[in-house]
Amino acid sequence: MIASQVPSTIAGAETAGSRAVAAAVGDEVALLTLDDRGMICDCNGAGEALFRYRRSELVWRHVSMLLPQFEEMALMENGQPNSLLSYLCHIGLQFHAVTQDGRNFASELFLNCLDSAGHGRLSLIVRPAAEAPGDGG
Repeated sequence: MIASQVPSTIAGAETAGSRAVAAAVGDEVALLTLDDRGMICDCNGAGEALFRYRRSELVWRHVSMLLPQFEEMALMENGQPNSLLSYLCHIGLQFHAVTQDGRNFASELFLNCLDSAGHGRLSLIVRPAAEAPGDGG
């Protein structure tokens, strides 16, 4: 099952589909469910651990508190994920991420639409980027 076929998460409760996506991506990456405005609807345990927030501290907060680049970026356009953002995620651009205690890290993002009904639910997978090898100097 691909992520775009997974039903959206109902506020405050995981569906079987979101649990399937979480199982597919593994325990080491954060899985956030977002609405069309960028508000966090849900997150997995890895999201809590990675960003050092409890789920209750993340739900209904804007994703830009974790990914500052999203502060002025529309996540959706015409009922679909922002095409530029989708492209940037696809090519592996690293995004700046911030934990609750202010630790900064580079991350890779994977953005998927959770429903095709135009309700604007998105899944955002956040994986810490592998550190680039040193340049020797």
